[in-house]
Formats: sequence, structure tokens, C-alpha cells
Amino acid sequence: MLRSTRTRLVAVLATIGLMGFGPTPEADVTKTDNVTQVAHFPYIGGGEVDFDGERYLFAGQANLDANLQRKRTDDKNAVGGIHIVDTWTMKEVGFLDCPGTDNYVRYLDPAVFSDDPGEGEYIVVAFHGNRCTRDALKDDPNTRPGYGASNGIMIVDVRNKQQPRIVGTVGADSAHTVMPHPTEPYVYVLPGGLANGTNVPNRSVSPTAIIDVDDPTNPTYVTEFTHNAQGCHDLGFTADGQYAYCAGFGEVQVWDVSDVRNPRVTGTIVNPAIQFAHNAVVSPSGKYLAVNDEAFGFHTCTGESADLYGSLWIYDISVPEDPVLAGRISPPGHPDDQTFGTLYDAGPVNGWADSWCAAHNYNWVPGNDDVIVASWFAGGVTAHDISDLESPELIAHYMPHDGVAWSGHYYGGYLVSNDMARGLEILDVPEVRAADAARSTAPPKSKRPGPRVDRSAELIPAVLPPRPVTQRDPQDSAFCVIPARPAA
Repeated sequence: MLRSTRTRLVAVLATIGLMGFGPTPEADVTKTDNVTQVAHFPYIGGGEVDFDGERYLFAGQANLDANLQRKRTDDKNAVGGIHIVDTWTMKEVGFLDCPGTDNYVRYLDPAVFSDDPGEGEYIVVAFHGNRCTRDALKDDPNTRPGYGASNGIMIVDVRNKQQPRIVGTVGADSAHTVMPHPTEPYVYVLPGGLANGTNVPNRSVSPTAIIDVDDPTNPTYVTEFTHNAQGCHDLGFTADGQYAYCAGFGEVQVWDVSDVRNPRVTGTIVNPAIQFAHNAVVSPSGKYLAVNDEAFGFHTCTGESADLYGSLWIYDISVPEDPVLAGRISPPGHPDDQTFGTLYDAGPVNGWADSWCAAHNYNWVPGNDDVIVASWFAGGVTAHDISDLESPELIAHYMPHDGVAWSGHYYGGYLVSNDMARGLEILDVPEVRAADAARSTAPPKSKRPGPRVDRSAELIPAVLPPRPVTQRDPQDSAFCVIPARPAA
């Protein structure tokens, strides 16, 4: 285990680029000694991040106020869009100024989404309302209102990084996240589950929308797929595009998507220790699936329940339709002076930001099933070696005490954190970079031997720690009702 130090960091960086590396406020940070911050682009509302595979980061910024609450797009102080950062020069080179919620971004592989890979280059952005598309979507029959505009996606031409431009839009009943198919020019628009994925006025569940992006300038709504009771929050495809894993409230569904327009549910993962299955991400080889628990209803940072709820769970999917539980990564630890509490306590950021220690967005290091990078909201960003699934090893941890990390990823040789309170931070961790097969001269580790072993009985307690009983109604709050647990 690496030694962790607590230090006062003062980053004073020269102003460069469009936004520049402005002076970073002094921050109290807990980190392992091998983590070095190499760039910081401060803003409120850090969301999802994606990478072009070579040089450029595309970092979403959601339309949040200083208390990290979503605002309407017609608010005169609305903010947000997509920041484009060059990881070779560590400069922000472009910005799509489009206030929206939540501006979830994905890069579209030119080999799949362009007839001429040398010419076309695009990203797709999902949102619950966006100022830039308000007029274009107001009459779209597939959308509904959201935050002063309409739900949907936009296709953005990013060939010119300095001047990204919107080239196509299409509405969706709910558009919390979006996932491109890996081999065919379609995107799946996921409703979000809970309050984000439920059409609150009539209490109907929003479907997953399937969009044809063969012509990025004219994305076409093909069909919709209605699935589990709350809808998918997010989706992970296998690299060959044959299967997808739909994470949602109460379960993860296995979909056969060999016919991309007609998914079929062929299996499920039900884990009673997961409060809200938020995402499902397939490992590079396709053997493992990571499922995170965005445990918004119980997220204290210490104690027995904190160690269990909010975890990152690892499943063996070598038989795609029959996942078995193989391992678990607990939420990271915290210093003893951090404020603790639940979603319903008073606190500096509406009662949750300084104590919400649950896994959120994450990815695997390319070409390596053994290393995974993840964000944990107030818990910061981590990298773990899971080559021994019975005892995952912490490689790196970076946790600013004023931070709320929405996304933690490995891209282009760096750990990348997009933080709701701090903006985009780029971190150098040599040990993680060495795990990237394309960047390391070290021979790869041997793969885990042996047959599939279901470790559910070992990893899921027979009696789960208690959860709070307080409920919130989605018509009165950004959070949804937490259903009562069934009697034992």
C-alpha cells in the first residue's frame, strides 16, 4: 500500500490558453505521494470527460450554481458547455459555450461515425435542457421540457478544436447520458433512472432512445427501448458490440444488441448491497464488468455501512449472459476532521457534498484488466490494482477536501478528474501510466488463472447495514423516492 500524505497544496501557475491555468486557491488535499498535479482548469460544474485516444480531452461542464445545484438554461447567470484541452501542451484550446444540464460528453470514433475518418470528427453531448438547442428542439416530437429548454443530444463537429460547432440535434424524452455503439453508427441515449429518468408529471418511465448517426449532420431518432422499472442510468458495451450492460435502479440488465436497433434482455445482475447501480463498464479484454453504486441515500464516509455502500463491484462476464460476482473496491478513507453525515443533514453544500463517498464515473486503463481509475465524489479519485480480486491494492489517491469529483478517468497517460467544485485537474501518476500497455515497456502481467468463482456469499453480508428511511418525492426534489427495503 502506498503511503498517503496530507499536505497544503498551493498551485501557482502561469495564465495560458483560452481559460488558462489561473492561480489555484490553496486546497487541503489528501493524496498518495506518487500523485502530482500537472494542470488545473477551475470552474464550477465539472461533469463527464472523454478523450480522442491521442491528444484532446473533452470535459463537460454542467449548469450549476455556487451551491452545486442545477439551474435553468434561461437563467441569466447560466454556465456550462464543453472544454477542449490539449494534453500535449496542457492548454485549453477551445470551449463550446452551451449552458445545459448535465452536458454529458462522448467522443465519436471517426472509424465508426464518419465516412471519411480523415475528415470527420465529432462528439455527442446529452442534456436535460440546453440553451444552444432550445430553439432547434422546441418542436421535436420526441423531447419534453427540461430546465428551461428540452431534453436531447447534440452532435458537435470538433475538427477545428478552437471553434467547435453544433451540426445536428435530436430530442429524447430524457437524456441524462449517451453511449456510442462501438462498431455501428448509433448512439443509445439513456434516461438516467430515478428523478432524471422518470417523466415526473405523469410518473411514466422514460425509455432508452436509439439514434442513427450515420450522417452526423442529421441524427435520426430510430426507435426506443423500454426496459427495467426505472430505466437505464448508463450503459456499457462489449468491444465487439454484441452485448450491453444497462445499469439502473435495482438491477443491471444484460442486453443482446447484436441487432443494434432491437435490444433484447437476456440476463440480470441483482445485488442487494447496491442501492443504485449507476454505470457498468466492460474491461479491455471483455472478461470483467465494473458496476458502481451511487449510494445517494446512504453515503456516510466512515463505518461499516460506508465500507459497503457506494462500492465499485467487479463481475466476471466471461459468460456474458451469466455474470458472477468476483470482487469489490470499497470507498476510500477520509481524514478524521472531515464533516460526516447523510443526504438529509445540513452541510456546506446542501448537506451532501462533503460527505458523499460513493463511486461515480470511472474507466479501465487501456489494454489492462488489472487497473481501474474511479471518482468518489467527496472521496476524490483513485486508481486500484485488482489483479488479486480478493485484495485490491490502492495505487493512487487524490482527494482535495473542497472537491466533489464527478469523473475520474485514465486518459492519455494521466489521471483526469472533473470536479463539480474545482473543475478539471490533470494528474501524473507514473505507476498508473506504466500499466498502460501502449505506454509501457514492461511485460504485461499474467492473467488471473482458474475458473469463474462466484464470491457473492463472501462479499455480500447476510444482514446488510441499515439504510435511512427518509423519503423524498421526485416532484419536490432533485432526488427520487428511496423505496423501502423488503422485509427479511
